[in-house]
Amino acid sequence: MKKLPLVVFIILIFTTTYSFLYSYYNTKSQIEYDVNKALELTLIDMPDNIITTDTIKCYRGHITIAELKDTAYIAMQTVRKENKIETKLIAEANCSPLTIINISNQKYSGILFCISIIWLLTSFYYSKKYNTHVPSTKLTFGGIIYSNEEFMTEKGNPIHLTPMQYSLMKMFMDSNSHTLSKQEICDKLWPKKNDASDTLYTLIKRIKPIIEKNSNLKIESDRGKSYSLKLK
Repeated sequence: MKKLPLVVFIILIFTTTYSFLYSYYNTKSQIEYDVNKALELTLIDMPDNIITTDTIKCYRGHITIAELKDTAYIAMQTVRKENKIETKLIAEANCSPLTIINISNQKYSGILFCISIIWLLTSFYYSKKYNTHVPSTKLTFGGIIYSNEEFMTEKGNPIHLTPMQYSLMKMFMDSNSHTLSKQEICDKLWPKKNDASDTLYTLIKRIKPIIEKNSNLKIESDRGKSYSLKLK
């Protein structure tokens, strides 16, 4: 749950960026189409393929995007075609990226950006207000250390336990005497099982060599009624 605010913020920023770029490049394509269409209509009206003041005036008159009427121009381009050099007119919008942004509809990306910032500030506020620091529990006994919800040796090497083995060791470490009754273990680990004796026996049998290998401890049984975690 702690990562959820960050994940949501990343999704919002990604969506905002996508919306911004989509609108930007869509507008850029519209601008290119508009100036090229204006040139096409100009050549119909004035087919001389010569740039004059009247040509520019006619060209800008065919442009539909108001922001381009004062900046768009026509240029003469030299191209090689079938080993011949030819000249042709090309349309140029002559507008900066900032102009494209101003022309494009950034309403949705702006709304998403505002939502992203509000979400970030709100998440930060609540994390500061309601996030209480829980000190990490550290227990040490016989060469085994329990810290940050993990069992490890004195050298800091992790002790790999199954979920059930982990739960049993946690019970041993939490107990002041490090002794647990058979019934106590069964009620805790298998509350819905009527008789978990065999299951408990198997669990103890499998965890014993792991504990003895990684510590100075051993598990002893008191006639099957209780189990104790003791120093060797």
